[in-house]
Amino acid sequence: MSVDICKLDGQDGKGLPIHVPQNVGLVETYRYVMEEAADPRVADWLLMGSPVPLLGIISLYLAFVLRLGPLYMKNRKPYNLNRVMIFYNIFMATGSGAVFYGLLTSGFTTKFSLGCEPLTISYDPESYGMTRWVWRLLMLKLAELIDTVIFILRKKYNQASFLHVYHHTSTAILSWIACKFVPGAMWTFAMMPNCIVHVIMYSYYLLACFGPEMQKRIAPWKQYITGLQMIQFVIMIGHTFQALLPSCEPNRKPVAYIYMSQILAMFYMFCDYYKKSYLRKKSE
Repeated sequence: MSVDICKLDGQDGKGLPIHVPQNVGLVETYRYVMEEAADPRVADWLLMGSPVPLLGIISLYLAFVLRLGPLYMKNRKPYNLNRVMIFYNIFMATGSGAVFYGLLTSGFTTKFSLGCEPLTISYDPESYGMTRWVWRLLMLKLAELIDTVIFILRKKYNQASFLHVYHHTSTAILSWIACKFVPGAMWTFAMMPNCIVHVIMYSYYLLACFGPEMQKRIAPWKQYITGLQMIQFVIMIGHTFQALLPSCEPNRKPVAYIYMSQILAMFYMFCDYYKKSYLRKKSE
């Protein structure tokens, strides 16, 4: 069995040699990816030991949204969940704001620039704190799945669109990947505009809970929120592109490719939604 040597950053910021087996089976490859290539700081955290718990949650989510939920609601009246929605939207807006502030003050106001900032595995308070905020973001992304559950229980099936379900599912998976493999440095920058957009978005949803009159007043802003979501994707794409350059993060290119492909896919779908929902209506 041939062996290559690659490097990951150690606690002191220097490279540590990692032996990467070549031409081995799936079990050995899985063990390497989940143990050797992953960030050791998150190994014992909730949901981070392996992808199985996350995939279980996603599977239950999809089963409920696509089949079990509509089947359960078939002969039932829509639930009145207004109070639940008010609490939920306050929680999500506040949580998104807290994660934004936590990430910002865990390196971007002190040592990080907007350029290529390689990840170093460090237990110093600032770096470890940023890792904890990335994990909290993952918890928020899992909580966002409740959005769709609420739609189903209120029989708002049109809101549980392919775009909505795909976006929530892929975002949860991307957040897990980020927390498992790159919970720090330049990789966390893209999370901050996402948090800002979610503060605005859930504040909008909160206001919509206060009746038809309020919904009429804020309805024109929905278009701008969709536009903000598209702008954040452009920012994410522009910043993450640096990781594809040869000199930037040479050992983490697979994460960059996964990031970029999913962000581009969501950008395309949001553009299509924007054209169908707003531009066509104006032309008609």
